[in-house]
Amino acid sequence: MVRSTSITKEQSLSAIKNGEFGRDVISSQNIVVVIMTQDWCPQWIDMKSWVYSIQTDKNIDIYELIYNKTDYFYEFKNFKETRWKNYNIPYVRFYKNGSMYKQTNYISQDEFMSILESMF
Repeated sequence: MVRSTSITKEQSLSAIKNGEFGRDVISSQNIVVVIMTQDWCPQWIDMKSWVYSIQTDKNIDIYELIYNKTDYFYEFKNFKETRWKNYNIPYVRFYKNGSMYKQTNYISQDEFMSILESMF
């Protein structure tokens, strides 16, 4: 079962302060995916068309942060680019049992599912 939710302002600011999302995000399930992007991004528009309809019998939480729609856009963008050294969108972080498993930018549905399957 895939459960999706939006990253809150508090969760985003905590990540900026601490260098990583909190346990409430990265340990909410054994497998967690955090997608950070901007709403105008063509690759995000493509990913969004399939990411929330993936089928699996595993419990997976997918968190989404559309940070250009926030009042802390520049703060988060700067954090992502300087701390995490990632300049592209969408930026996708996969967590397994509360630890970073893989990070990537835009990927196809097949690539996404391949990563998930490697985590099971």
